[in-house]
Amino acid sequence: MNKISIYNNKGGVAKTTSVINIAYSMAAKFNKKVLVVDCDAQENCYSFFYTENADKTIDTNYENIKHIKYDDYLNLTKKKINSFDFVLFDLPPALNDEVKNIIRDSNKVYVPTILGEFEIAGLKKVTDEVGEKLGGIFVTMYNKDNDAEIIKQFRSILQDRILDTVVPFSKTVRESQKEGLSLEEYFIKRGVPKIFKNAWNIVNAYNDLTKEIIEGVE
Repeated sequence: MNKISIYNNKGGVAKTTSVINIAYSMAAKFNKKVLVVDCDAQENCYSFFYTENADKTIDTNYENIKHIKYDDYLNLTKKKINSFDFVLFDLPPALNDEVKNIIRDSNKVYVPTILGEFEIAGLKKVTDEVGEKLGGIFVTMYNKDNDAEIIKQFRSILQDRILDTVVPFSKTVRESQKEGLSLEEYFIKRGVPKIFKNAWNIVNAYNDLTKEIIEGVE
């Protein structure tokens, strides 16, 4: 069992979107049993997986995905936690004592970031906070028309701390979440053919990112 935290002290970097789609990919593509723990007071991740037809504390519509709020997670037995292959913590954009404790208890911490001139300085602070627990930094909402040069700067500065996978920007993120679907489920429901590679790029990216994370901790 591996505990993975998704964290950045800045909001708006697709943190919760990443947790949802990494969890889906782990379960659907890599046959892993996943527990998603929502540690953010907004509870967006918990709300996404919530279903009225299941136990409110843990069950979802996915056989291999369970979800829970952090306060309830603290009451789980060690045996129950160890029944999962991965526990994914969706952390808030803050660094209070609770977040510090979760980071200390994690095997690895992965940091989503957007590309921008101010992000590099912010990432240094984050990586200092995370320390040796850092599994890697991954870029989200990438726009190749605008970001091709700046990503070179990021790779030059961050070097092996930045993962290979880059998650592209997609307008369908908001649409899929409104329907309570992962990105892949959304494209399947809409009947988008896989030959439309630009549309499927974000799904493929999250699958590649998930593979990187699994390989990084196992």
